[in-house]
Amino acid sequence: MEPVEALRLRARGIADVQANERLTEYLSSANLRITRLEESESLRLRMTRFPELTFAHANLPRAVVEWPRDELSLTRAAIILCVSGHVVGAPAEAMLQRRPGLFLVPPGVEPVAFETRSPLNEILYISAPAALLSDLDLTARRARSRPELPAGVLAPLAAFAISLSSGSLGNPLVVGPLRAAAMEVAHSLARLIAEGDPSELTLFSRAVRLIVDNHADARLTVPRLATLAGVSQRTLQAAFASEGTTVARELRATRTRTAAELRRRSPDLPAADVARAAGFGSVSTLYRALEVERDV
Repeated sequence: MEPVEALRLRARGIADVQANERLTEYLSSANLRITRLEESESLRLRMTRFPELTFAHANLPRAVVEWPRDELSLTRAAIILCVSGHVVGAPAEAMLQRRPGLFLVPPGVEPVAFETRSPLNEILYISAPAALLSDLDLTARRARSRPELPAGVLAPLAAFAISLSSGSLGNPLVVGPLRAAAMEVAHSLARLIAEGDPSELTLFSRAVRLIVDNHADARLTVPRLATLAGVSQRTLQAAFASEGTTVARELRATRTRTAAELRRRSPDLPAADVARAAGFGSVSTLYRALEVERDV
């Protein structure tokens, strides 16, 4: 059974934060720093921590929280959702933002900070593995205008995150399935921030989604992908070329990631089964792909 930790923490002002051993221990393990915390209201923090995945729900006054990222941060991503109040993230180029109050921080080493600017703010924070973003189009960071998402789209995801953060897991037998559901919710939020509604997707993003959804089918090729995307092969290949890649490269990379994850989780699984599950036509093709990825 996977270990899980539930925490409920409270502090009022910076001095109280520094005196709270459990809170300082968590901040240190997460590589976070609270550099400002007004004493007008208490910081109330509830969280559930799975292996590689944390859901946190915070109520706090005006504050500044810094993430001085390092090399370990290359394996992490973060999602911040301002439920109520006002939060600002910086620097803008290090994250994707979609109003109202939605932030996605992809893996990186550039330090980032978030400032809450209302007298009382309600924030959801999710820390997840970098692999969560592997199938997303993150090029939208260059976009100047990002349409708002309908409240009805966010409401059920936020409600799940708040409920999970409370730490009331109930029957320990559901921890595994609950973690899987939590990962799906985190992925859905990340996708909404990065790509928005399906109408906002570029052809490249739509095609990458199709690759992720269908890569286990060894018959998936450029012509088949073009048919699924509803465009010609030339149009499809041009969309990938504009992103500096090719359909074959992205398909191989997706299958290779699947194979590597299968080998990590089930080291005794025969190579033929790994190749089949990942969509490779043969074991030799799998090994060649793994060699190519190691050399990149």
